[in-house]
Amino acid sequence: MMQLPRARSLAPTRLSRLPPEIWDQILDVATHVPYSLAPEILERSSLIGHPYNSECRAALWSALLTKGTIVRVCKQWWHIAIRYLYRAIYIRGTHDVLSLRRTLQKYAEGNGTVTEVEPLGWWTQRVDIVFDDTCTGVDEEALADIFKFLPNVAVFSGTFSNADSITYLQPTVHALLVGCASSLRVLDWSASDDNVPEARILRRFEGLVKDLPQLHTLNFPGLLQWPNGTITNSTLTSIHTLCLRDLVGTIRFREQERRSLLNLRELVLYPPPRWEEPSWRNFLHHYGPYLTSVQLRAISNPGLISVYLPVVNQTCPNLRRLTLFVLSFSDISTSDILAFDTPPIEYLGLSVRRLQCRSMYEILFSALAILKAGLPTLHVVQLLDRQTVEDLLKYNLPLVSQAVEEGLIGNAFRLEDHDGNSLSGE
Repeated sequence: MMQLPRARSLAPTRLSRLPPEIWDQILDVATHVPYSLAPEILERSSLIGHPYNSECRAALWSALLTKGTIVRVCKQWWHIAIRYLYRAIYIRGTHDVLSLRRTLQKYAEGNGTVTEVEPLGWWTQRVDIVFDDTCTGVDEEALADIFKFLPNVAVFSGTFSNADSITYLQPTVHALLVGCASSLRVLDWSASDDNVPEARILRRFEGLVKDLPQLHTLNFPGLLQWPNGTITNSTLTSIHTLCLRDLVGTIRFREQERRSLLNLRELVLYPPPRWEEPSWRNFLHHYGPYLTSVQLRAISNPGLISVYLPVVNQTCPNLRRLTLFVLSFSDISTSDILAFDTPPIEYLGLSVRRLQCRSMYEILFSALAILKAGLPTLHVVQLLDRQTVEDLLKYNLPLVSQAVEEGLIGNAFRLEDHDGNSLSGE
């Protein structure tokens, strides 16, 4: 009987060990969500509010699942990856609130699964809360308690149903003030129906916000406006970027405020109905000279661009950056941008919320030619939506090539993609 040759025994291969610093870099790349944390997010004010939140939160949730898998591999990976697991926290309901509070408290008291590690809340830089109409019975005290264990949170983003927005506003903002006032840079608060809270609630909110010394970006449905057109200046002392939908008029007596320097440089405005234009004109009469950047988000009613852009032109003499959010390139009026009183704008950002056909891209390049000729200070036009850029380069590349050949876009007059890369290839 023929004897088959014995298979050679293979010695186990010893894999080279990577130092923890390399694993740290690998895990960082594997779980990174661009422009979701400070200071990156401060560079992209176009990422405030909708629709960015829905896109960012989907990416954060996907990253969270990846992190959850990584920390389960082995104890060594747990030690390396746990800081990434809790870097961004996502809360969606009662179970999340109670479970998270319990876990954070255990580690803060030194009773976690693994001892002799930093409290898990120490690593948290961002908190997202999403309570829709199906989310009921969330304990206000338990939610507020969470922030006692999060001393380094820099970004808070919350989306609530209208009733929940009123219920959780004061305890949550107060908890942020107590737990992470010295680190909070972004406060993004929105209600699902975008209704503005009543004046008494706004008054309490403003009283809390003024004690957040590092707050850079505030997105809130509305603020109180005094009869002279101003708002409470102490609310704006540290704020660089203010995102608003409404101003709520009040006739209540206003206490005398100290004169203070304002850091306000950018206004993100969801243009309200035409009849509110006088209130905003009055507001911009006081604050327009501080502004170097304005965004008009008129997706729901692009016609309001023609109402509010002239107001911006007349009241913001130091404006250098203008960003328009519309449905289509055909909604962009070059005549409004090129009015006789237009400030020396250097940057124009464009965001469209629908896929554009070829004729719309032709309108875009025609508008670029008019703007280049009529506004010599304009050097950069940026397309802010990834899908729009991909569609332009995939299906309408000849239009880009023609613009480059004719000298319309190039080094002196740049057309950029969402990441700031030149579309002319220079």
